[in-house]
Amino acid sequence: MSEAANVQLIKELYDRLGKGDLETALGLMTDDVTFVVPGPAGIGAAGTWRGHNGVRECFARLREAQENQSTDVREFVAQGNTVVVLLHVIAKARSTGKRFESDLVHFFTLRDARISNLIDFFDTAALVDAYRA
Repeated sequence: MSEAANVQLIKELYDRLGKGDLETALGLMTDDVTFVVPGPAGIGAAGTWRGHNGVRECFARLREAQENQSTDVREFVAQGNTVVVLLHVIAKARSTGKRFESDLVHFFTLRDARISNLIDFFDTAALVDAYRA
């Protein structure tokens, strides 16, 4: 796929996720997709999630743990089969009610016109602070 088509695929992913349509979003991913979310175990969606069931579990934990208040997608950068997205997120930890915000970088790798890997980079210290009472 072209770099422009790769960016469009990631935009479609964000659109589907924003509408709560995880099942259609999973169709944009390879069967062996891997999501890597940093942070201490048990905090939010931290962990390495494999396959569609792993991604479902990742998003279930994220929904249980925090309420996203705003997500601002700021920039897309594509090179070959890689798309990097800069975002800014404001959210609240459900367990404490504490608000946190962070710039995020989503590093996507694509294979066969589908998402095969996501590595999530963000301010884990702000996240941990919000989750701890």
